[in-house]
Amino acid sequence: AAVTIGGDALGDPTGTFTGHMPSLIGNLTLLAVTLGAICANAINIYSGSMSFVTIGIKLPVGLQRAAVALVFGVLGFVAAYFGLEDAGHDYEAFLLIVAYWIAPWLGVVFMDMWLRRGQDIDGLLYDTSHRNLAGPVSMALGIVVSVALFCNQELYVAPVPSSFPGVGDLTPFVGFVLAAAVYGVWKRGLARTSAAPQES
Repeated sequence: AAVTIGGDALGDPTGTFTGHMPSLIGNLTLLAVTLGAICANAINIYSGSMSFVTIGIKLPVGLQRAAVALVFGVLGFVAAYFGLEDAGHDYEAFLLIVAYWIAPWLGVVFMDMWLRRGQDIDGLLYDTSHRNLAGPVSMALGIVVSVALFCNQELYVAPVPSSFPGVGDLTPFVGFVLAAAVYGVWKRGLARTSAAPQES
């Protein structure tokens, strides 16, 4: 309903969302949004700390969790604080930047799942010697090419949206497809090479 009323959603997101509500309902709505954000970010910080634990830095697990939660919590607060002046545009830019790397990552993950369908990969979860260079290289290539050619941000407008403004920002879509394609070709090529009979 708030969306249909209209208003300056980027310039004044809070006023646009709650300005038409009775004061009590508007305040309760903002309280609910605040509590929801705290709960959601508690999970984000925890999952980030768990990811940090897996990279192999030798510290007690409890200290790793606490350090990561504290450090990234502070960094997030600082980033949010400096983005308050133009929160709507800054948040939109932040979401686009997140999509720029998540889309290629998902392309690699989904392609890997498709290539490994029917295989038992439980052993890879605990194999610290396992290396899969195709994953990060495909993801990085997807990010660099898609951003360089298709990004449509306030700070950088790539050649494609510059030439064709109606296209918009296709960066996540291009990154996803490119990373998945590169990863698929790379892994299938490795599979064929390893399956080929060895010359004696």
